[in-house]
Amino acid sequence: MKGPPAPRRAENAERDAVGDILTDAFVDEPGLNWWLKQDKEKERARARFFHAVVRTVVHPRRELWICGDEAAALWCPPGAAAFQMSPIKGLLLTPFWLTIAGQQGMRRAMAFGAALAEQHPAAPHAHLVFLGVRQRAQGRGLGSALLKAGLAGVDSARLPAYLEATLERNVALYLRHGFEITAEFDAPGGGPHVWAMVRAPAAAPPD
Repeated sequence: MKGPPAPRRAENAERDAVGDILTDAFVDEPGLNWWLKQDKEKERARARFFHAVVRTVVHPRRELWICGDEAAALWCPPGAAAFQMSPIKGLLLTPFWLTIAGQQGMRRAMAFGAALAEQHPAAPHAHLVFLGVRQRAQGRGLGSALLKAGLAGVDSARLPAYLEATLERNVALYLRHGFEITAEFDAPGGGPHVWAMVRAPAAAPPD
């Protein structure tokens, strides 16, 4: 019997596949649902967001991972803040943000982003920005497999790993993989509850 596909770094040609997977995986994620457009525009707004994330919006040094057509992740290496951009790029993206979030959602996203940025570790770290599994494939261990693959590189570089979670079931997953909760807070303006989590660097091998 053929086993599940092995997690690996995604190729540029697979960016749309990564965007599709994350769009499906994050359908009920509280953070995105709080600031993106909802109701009949919800699906389109989320899809546009994730396809922009894998191409232009997140820092160009982003690392995309994929596991078959079922799971995907996006990491940022040290020094590559996910949504940090020049004032000019931010201005050019304003129409895009308004299209997927509206004015109120855009204000919420900016406040949310500022609150998240305050929790990042001061030391250089790898940031797990997104990890998701298609709804049809959840519960099969693909998220854990993808997480382990990404953490292998983080461990070899002796770096801490950092992430934010807005679902308690995901917190449990990350705790099992060595992350610890470093902060909890509610997003400003009535947003979702957030857990900030850090995984300590792997110990250096003995001489």
